[in-house]
Parts: sequence; C-alpha cells; structure tokens
Amino acid sequence: MSYPFTQGGATNVTATELVVSQYDQIQAEFEDVKYPEVLYDTEFDQASVKTDINPGAMNIVYRVRDIKGTGNFVNGSSRNIPRVGQVISQVTVPIQDGAVGFTLMDAEARRYQFAYQGSLAQDMGGIMKRAAEYHLERGWFFGDSDVNFLPYLDYPYCAKILASQAWASGTPADWVASINDAMTQLWVNSKTVYLPDVVELPLAKFSMLTEAYVIGAGPVGVAVSAMKYLIENNIYTANTGKPLTIRALRYLTGTAVDDGGGDRCIIKDSKAMNYMLPLPMPYQLAQPVPIALGVEGFAEYIFGSFHIKFPLAMLYLDGI
Repeated sequence: MSYPFTQGGATNVTATELVVSQYDQIQAEFEDVKYPEVLYDTEFDQASVKTDINPGAMNIVYRVRDIKGTGNFVNGSSRNIPRVGQVISQVTVPIQDGAVGFTLMDAEARRYQFAYQGSLAQDMGGIMKRAAEYHLERGWFFGDSDVNFLPYLDYPYCAKILASQAWASGTPADWVASINDAMTQLWVNSKTVYLPDVVELPLAKFSMLTEAYVIGAGPVGVAVSAMKYLIENNIYTANTGKPLTIRALRYLTGTAVDDGGGDRCIIKDSKAMNYMLPLPMPYQLAQPVPIALGVEGFAEYIFGSFHIKFPLAMLYLDGI
C-alpha cells in the first residue's frame, strides 16, 4: 500500500537560471505547488493521541485485565460454589525517534535573499515541518514493517469481510445494504459492546452515495440520496437517535489487499478509548549547527505505532 506523499514541481529552477525580460513584471510572492492536506490530526480523535509518554521510552506497555467465572446454584453444598478470578496480561507498542534536517550554505542564502527577498532558512524550516507531518501520516496510516508499526488501513487484528456484490454492478439499495450489514456484523460480533458510528469510504465510492435512492414504489416513491438515507437509517441512529458519520478517506482506494487490490470501507466505533497514537515528543526544532560557510538545521519528534486497544471496535468491508 504505497502512496506518493511528495510529488514536487515539474521542474527545478535556481535563481541563477532565471532570465527576465525588462518588460516582465515579477510578482513578489511564490505560487506554491499544492499538496493534499495531512489527515491524521482530523482523522483521529485527539484524545487518542497519547502525549504523556516519557520521550526516553522505547515502548509503551499497558496492562490488560480480564475476569473469569460465573455464579451457580449451591444445591445444598458449599463445594458447589464456583470461584471467580482474573487474568492479567500486557501489550507492548513500539516507539521510534524521527528526525529531519537541511544543509544551507551562506552563498545559497545570500542569493535567495537577493533574488526573492526572502529567508531561505525560514522556508527550509517550513519544509521540514511538512516533511515530519508526512512521516507521521505515513507511519500511522500505512505502518512500517521495519520498525513493527501496524497500519490503520490494514490492522491485522481487525475482521475483514467481503461485500456480497461489487458496488459497480449494484444499485444504491445494494450499497446501503452492504454497509448496514457490515455495521450489524461488528455490533453482533462484539455482543453489542461496540456500536459503529463512523463509515469511511474511498473517494469514488463516497461520491456514488450521492446518487438517488427511491423510497417507496410507483407514484408515491420519494427520491433522496443514498447517503442521506444511510445517515438516517442504520443501527447507530436507531440506538442513539444521532446521525451516522460518513466521510471520504483518500487512502482507501485499492487498499483491499486480500481482494486483489479492490476498494475498502472502514466501519468503526470511533470512541477515543478504543485507539492509541503514541506521540511522546511532537515536532521540535533543535539549535542550528554551524558548519564551514553555512549551517545545518534539524528537528526531531518521537512517535509510536498506531494501535487499536479493542480490535472488535473496527472492521474492514472489502470488495465494494
């Protein structure tokens, strides 16, 4: 599941390569290449981001406690009284150091200031910040097997179910039914512990839900969008009276690995307690390091693998 986080412009032009006519009016500001927004800070409830971890830790470990035992009839003897107990285990989530930097020669900075009336060091600082954000984005959404980071988009302990029919060959009624069936399966499999309140779709499938969904037949039929119908008619709304959240997630296109690279839908109970995103040290600039005729700048940050504490709270619907 690769994703091109950086594309760059069509060409790389330096100040010394610019040839300007005396009749040209040069705009002072740059027109920066546009990139998609970073999603991790809006995708995940910020209460799931754990910042109270010591930056010196290499893992975060939490304990899990379960109970065992059930009551029974005495039947006239204390020996028939069952005993209860508890089982304690622990879960380890890896943490890694991240960093980014730049090297800037004094001559480059002078020429940049002369040509563009700007600070190249300051601009490089902004690029470093975006590079670090892309690293967090990639690490949390796509994981990294080299450091045992698990991906949000393909978490190995969450259930995967295959849609009974691809959306391309179905109708709006089929699309709505496939999502409602998957929501029901999550709810039933967790014995009602988790109630899914968020549905995430690839961009094209999200757009498909805007198509008309006809309620009723013949002249009394009423057309609404499939999305509007689904938002109001699902097990979450039926239980809580609140509308279902349906949103597009651009990374989901082609992520259904077990379905040969088809599209995937994520259905989840989005409560913050179900998830953990370790961030012991957010992005932090270090002091510049002087070098011969220049300077080097660095920034560091520390984060851990995306982690689902309760895997039954989320499932993947593949083959849509």
